[in-house]
This record gives sequence, C-alpha cells and structure tokens, in this order.
Amino acid sequence: MALVKDAFTKVISNIEHLGEKDWHNWAENQKCSPDEIFRPVNLHDLITIVKKAKENKKKIRCAAAGHSWSSLSVTNGYLVIVTNLNDIEIQYNEKLKTWTVTTEAGVYLKDLNDKLRKHNPPLAFDSSTVLTTVTTSGVVSTGSHGMKVGTSNLSEKVISFQIVTSDGKLHEFSDEIDPVEMSAARISLGLLGIIYKLTFKVEPMFNMIEKDSFPNLSDYWKAKNLKNDVLTCDSIEILYWPFNTAGLKEKNDKLWVKTYKRTDKKVTESQLEVKAASAFQSFGLKFGEHLYEYMAKNPECTPFMTNLLFNIGVNHERERILQAPDAIHYQSGIDYLLCMEQEISFKVNHDFSNCIEEVNHIIKRVYELAAINKYPLNITVEFRINKASQCLLAPTYDKDPNANYCSITVLSVNGTKDYLDFSIELAERWMKKYNALPHWGKLWEHIPGIIPHIRNTIGKRLNEFEKVRAKYDPDKCFFDN
Repeated sequence: MALVKDAFTKVISNIEHLGEKDWHNWAENQKCSPDEIFRPVNLHDLITIVKKAKENKKKIRCAAAGHSWSSLSVTNGYLVIVTNLNDIEIQYNEKLKTWTVTTEAGVYLKDLNDKLRKHNPPLAFDSSTVLTTVTTSGVVSTGSHGMKVGTSNLSEKVISFQIVTSDGKLHEFSDEIDPVEMSAARISLGLLGIIYKLTFKVEPMFNMIEKDSFPNLSDYWKAKNLKNDVLTCDSIEILYWPFNTAGLKEKNDKLWVKTYKRTDKKVTESQLEVKAASAFQSFGLKFGEHLYEYMAKNPECTPFMTNLLFNIGVNHERERILQAPDAIHYQSGIDYLLCMEQEISFKVNHDFSNCIEEVNHIIKRVYELAAINKYPLNITVEFRINKASQCLLAPTYDKDPNANYCSITVLSVNGTKDYLDFSIELAERWMKKYNALPHWGKLWEHIPGIIPHIRNTIGKRLNEFEKVRAKYDPDKCFFDN
C-alpha cells in the first residue's frame, strides 16, 4: 500500500509543477525562484499541496494570471498557480432571487463572460475590470474594481468563498456564516489560504450606450460636468493622454471622457463587428508596443509621439450601443503593452473639487517636468469614481457605503525614466492630503514610508483582519514576508 501511495504522490507531483524553476509576473517587475511551483487541477491537489507544505515547513503563496505589480506572489517556498482550476457553474438562487455564478479560482474573465453570454437566459456582471485576461480570484483578492459609479469593488459582489486553509481543510465563508470573516475573505491578499471557489451575483444581460467625448480640459471642469456625469451615468471613466493637442500647451489639452448608460434599445454593432474591432485594437497595441519602447529609450520624443498616437488612434468621438461585457471591456490587446501602473484612492468631497484639483495638478507637473526635459508619463492618467467598500482591507473603506472614492491610476511603459520618482511624488502628496491608500495589486511598495502609513490609516480594521488570519493560519503558512 505504501508503494502504491508513493507512486501516486509522484504522479500528482509531476502534474502539479512540471519541473518549473522560475516565475515572473506579466509586467516582469516581480520574479522569484520557488522551491516548487504547483499547478493544481482539483480540490484534492490543493489539499495535498497544503499538507506537503506543512510537513516540509514551507510557505505558500498563490498566483493566477500574474497581473499584479506588487510582490503578492513572490516566494522562496511553494508557489501555487491556480489557472488550471477553471470550472464554472451557473445557478438561480431562490433565496436571493437572483442568478449566481460559481467559479473555480483560475477562471479567466474572458471565459466567464462567454459562458454567461451563452447561458439561457444570457447573463452579465454589471461592472468589471477592463482587462479580461485576469482571473476571478485575482481581481477579488486584490480588491480590483470597474468604473460603475453606483457600486464598489468586485469583491463586494462575492457572496461566498470556499478556501483551503492551513489545516488542509476546505472552509466556507459568507455573510450568513460570519460577516466579519467574510469581510476579511473578500480582500484577503491570499493570506487566509488558497481560494478554491467563489460565488458572484450576476444579472440578466443588458445593453449600454457608450459615449466617447473629448472636451477641452477647462471647459469640462467649468461646466461641472464631472459631478453631473457621476450622478446621471451608470459608469464613467476619464483619461488624460499627455501632450494631446497641438502647441503642447497645458491649457489646450483635452480629456477623454467615457460614459455609459443602460438602455432598452438594440445594439448598434453585431458581435462580428465587435470582434473585428477587438482584433484591430490588439493589432494596434502590438504595433504600438515598439513605439512605446522607442519612447522609453528616447524620452525627448514623448510629446511628439503621444500627440501623434492620440490623434491617430484615440481622438474620435462616437456613440454606440453594446452588450454590457463589450462596453465594459472596451479595450483589447492590453497585454501587449508591458507597463508600470500605480493607483491611489481617496475620498471625494461634496463638490468633487478635490478630484479636479488632483488631475489638474498631475497635468501641471507633466508640463513642468517637460520644461526640464523629463517625461515620466507616456501612456495615460485614468481616474474613476466608485462607492466606498465595507471590506476590511479595502483602500476605499468607509463607514458610509454611499461615500464616493476617486481612484487615480498613472501608467507608463516599462523602462520609462523618472516614472518611479513621479509616482512617489504623487503618492506622497495624496497620502499627506487625504490619507490615501494604494491598490494592492499595483505598484506601491516603492513608496517611502508606505507600510507605517497603511498601518496607521487602516488601524483597527487591520487588527480585525489579523484575528481572522490568525484563526485560519496560526503558523503563518501563507504569510511569506
């Protein structure tokens, strides 16, 4: 019997890690060489890996698609890559009177969207990340969010988790079982254990009017359009593309405003047209990658190149009606453009003036730095407004669930000189002014003093989370620091 057991264990081990030695994330800024890399395919595998780690006194960290810029998955112990856990189950929840979808941890959003769209009746999320090449467990564990103004992060949409904890057993988390533990599980950063399954609320498929406009920066602010758009639109995303108008003068620059409203009207583009446009976008970004690499090596050409790219590929006003997933995931081919991305969130004041002030500050600094031949921004500044979160570790946590939070993202291509200094400057400003907090999945560990700032700002909530973590992982098996 022992020989049979040993042989079975060896087969499982070979399936799990396939001799992999090294791992790096998508952006290639995080790398590690774990003792072993595992790719589980079922619950039995997860339990086996945890028990093996306990026996060998190894730490465990998890990875999915690798789209986190922070060191959440870096380990010298065991790295568990969950992308082979890809089962999807759709059910109608009679108690909640809504459709739900249960996914294993490694399900990609693109595959989930396809499954929901093909269901009878067709279903959809009301909000999601733009990127579809990420997994359900990845976006939830890091507190990722979309651009819907009336909701918070995607973690809030989860109604239950199944997690393999350090005792090698499967535990369920939900608000009904324990709301505090569920709040910890919703944004856990992989510290409670390995997520096996998670269940979301979804709704019948719906259509959205997507409108792209490019107002002059000052005109948009003067007309109080930001507050009006937040109050009247289903979703809104505003982007600033550096040096986007002729003359390279700050006062001439435009914003790229994307607004979305639900509608009962029929779509104006077929699925064939949507897929063709998506393929064209991917091709454009694959080609654009080389231009951005050139920009990073020759920063003095940044104003000319970003102006050219904006006017060729972006600056086209339009209005169309799309199915929800096509509207939400409006940009394809993002994976081709390796970039650096920092996102910081702070509470919005009553008239949205602090959002306007901070976006204006960024643009002013871009031009001030250009005057001394520094070009730290070459992709975009993106900001979105969401409701506050009730998750313990959410950077947008607030006692008032109706409070608005602004999340500002600054993106530049890998290798851009002065980007890190620029991102630190902005982060320090917002930390000081607003007690702002970072998005856990993006760049933040390079910011001086960020750890004590996080501890001081989160305070009691961090203690509550720690109690839950210690209950399910008393030996810190999943805490590799």
